[in-house]
Amino acid sequence: MRKVLRWLWMLLPVRVRRYFAARFSDVTRSEGRGYVVWSLMAVVVGVPEIWAAASGDDFVWPTISTTVGHLEDRWPVVALIPVALIVMSGYSLFRVGAGSAAVQADFQALARTPEGRLTKQDVVLFEQLAGGGVLALTGRQEWGVVRYFTLATFVVVVGAGAAATSDNRFLVGYVLYSSIAVFWLVVPNVAAYWFKRDVPFTTLFFTVRCLGQRLQLVAAIVAALLVILLLHLAFYPWPSPP
Repeated sequence: MRKVLRWLWMLLPVRVRRYFAARFSDVTRSEGRGYVVWSLMAVVVGVPEIWAAASGDDFVWPTISTTVGHLEDRWPVVALIPVALIVMSGYSLFRVGAGSAAVQADFQALARTPEGRLTKQDVVLFEQLAGGGVLALTGRQEWGVVRYFTLATFVVVVGAGAAATSDNRFLVGYVLYSSIAVFWLVVPNVAAYWFKRDVPFTTLFFTVRCLGQRLQLVAAIVAALLVILLLHLAFYPWPSPP
């Protein structure tokens, strides 16, 4: 893979290589892994979406928007979930930003890992917090990215394959998209918050933030696409007529 990437890199014009080298020369491992993970996430979600949309209603699985729309038809309150996720994410970023901490009533602090996930940490140095210092995170362990996503991909494929035997395309959609959400979003955040285990890749919002510091226009486009996607899920079938 490295040889292939190096070969593709050498195909670029020298001026383009200098441009990107100047902006990404100090990328950390977790940030670099974040770019890879969320790019693969776009492929994992985008390929089934395009495939299902192009194949029509008789395909093995529905699109993620059709799946959410199916849930909204049964339980309209589901439409509030994307909006709630936006508000909760924005509030958590506002309350506890990178390199900061917030002390709770139980004498524990909410801080962020280098990957951007919220975590609980015992407060020891109150002077450090009072002086605006960065709270040191102790006793943490890492899970290997390759090992973790190998297991996650295996579970997603097996689960979706098992659901496909039911001849219920919406069941396949529920299993496929929910398992992706669990392993890409839920598990890393739960492990970081309660169990002091880090999967070393930056969260989606931190990845976009890092990208914005390097390529502002690209980050703005990605952020706009994410908001459009969430609005599409919340107000499905917008922008298409009902």
